Amino acid sequence: MERADAACVPLAPRARLWWFVAPLALGAALIALEQLTDVDRTTTRFFVDPQAHTFPLRYSFLLETVMHHWAKYAVITLGAFACAGIVFTYIVPPWKPLRRVLVFIALSMAFAPFAVEGGKAISTRHCPWDIDEFGGLVSYTHLLEALPRGVQAGHCFPAGHASTGFVLMAFYFAFYTVGRRRAARRALAFSVAAGLVLGFGRVVQGAYFASHVFWAGIVCWSVMLLLYRALLAGRRLPHLARTDAAPHPAPSPLARLIAFVSQGR
Repeated sequence: MERADAACVPLAPRARLWWFVAPLALGAALIALEQLTDVDRTTTRFFVDPQAHTFPLRYSFLLETVMHHWAKYAVITLGAFACAGIVFTYIVPPWKPLRRVLVFIALSMAFAPFAVEGGKAISTRHCPWDIDEFGGLVSYTHLLEALPRGVQAGHCFPAGHASTGFVLMAFYFAFYTVGRRRAARRALAFSVAAGLVLGFGRVVQGAYFASHVFWAGIVCWSVMLLLYRALLAGRRLPHLARTDAAPHPAPSPLARLIAFVSQGR
């Protein structure tokens, strides 16, 4: 049974530990793997035609139209619904307590992909299809390796489209805030899966290396964590919790009649 009451929502100690440590650990692992191994190119080779040096699925309808364009439009529409919800909090009084949560969702779905695109704008990494081994014109460089002299920046890191799925992690923080821990876990699992599926769809097309996908998730998570601390942590918000006790059945008409007669005595 759902019940709503006002509650202060601080960062839970257990969650706070992994919220901060997990992305740092993943980032350190990615840097080590990227610098010490050839995992990115090894993964990419599975999707390249070795004879033609092209990506056979680069223009696949499923990957290019459905998973790339349609999925992006669907998430943009979801963000628009969050913005509409903010407007409704000024029109429908019962929605007012949810205003801050909806603002958090809307800002997360805007700023997280913006941060990823900002990272791409300043990065030097190239897309797989730009690399000479895969039909491009430039040589491969590792994450922290400088580009050869005269080579222009590739602006292909992190994976932009993966953020389309990872932005849905905003709903994890939203559900966590209102006390719906089970729904929060499900939202986190779905959003991570969406980011990986959409991101690796582009890996198959040759648009990104595998590590770029995980970095996009780290960037999105970091942006949302900052927004959570700024907008939601410690704030008094609606808290929806499931009670362990079974709901009491409504009294029958006969029981209500007996109670009324007893009160009359």
